[in-house]
Amino acid sequence: MGEIFKVTRGEVLSMRLVSDMPSETTPYPVYSSQTKNNGLSGYYSDFLYENAITWTTDGANAGDVNYRPGKFYCTNVCGVLINNDGYANVFIAELLNTITRKHVSYIGNPKLMNGVMAKIKIILPPLPEQQKIAHCLSSLDEVIGLQAKKVQALKQHKKGLMQQLFPA
Repeated sequence: MGEIFKVTRGEVLSMRLVSDMPSETTPYPVYSSQTKNNGLSGYYSDFLYENAITWTTDGANAGDVNYRPGKFYCTNVCGVLINNDGYANVFIAELLNTITRKHVSYIGNPKLMNGVMAKIKIILPPLPEQQKIAHCLSSLDEVIGLQAKKVQALKQHKKGLMQQLFPA
């Protein structure tokens, strides 16, 4: 990985400066180590990176990898893989997700540090093939997201029906 990507890390950010919703003054997503909401912690006024791959470096979710499209900020518990030649994509992120857990150190607090990530070896298909696979994976993620919304709507509908059937 270190031969293909610049391997770096996010920066410390007080969550008091992060807003819950994007706005004109806070347009950039902030990603952290949490798995809730795909790691999205909120929105901030500045960004650190653009079109990069992040991974959780510390804690129970160490080794979780995500592609982050667009401009974003990430906290110090996120490692960042930067490549301006197109290798920072959904395909590489998903490929890494299949192997990073094997590289997490479980001595004390689980960790997957920059130096270890830089030494991970992967076999890469040509970039055009990666882009096709990435597009397919993104399409599937979109379908999964839509299905999750449908399930949530049906659960709310069921709850409403149950309240009508069995009023308090």
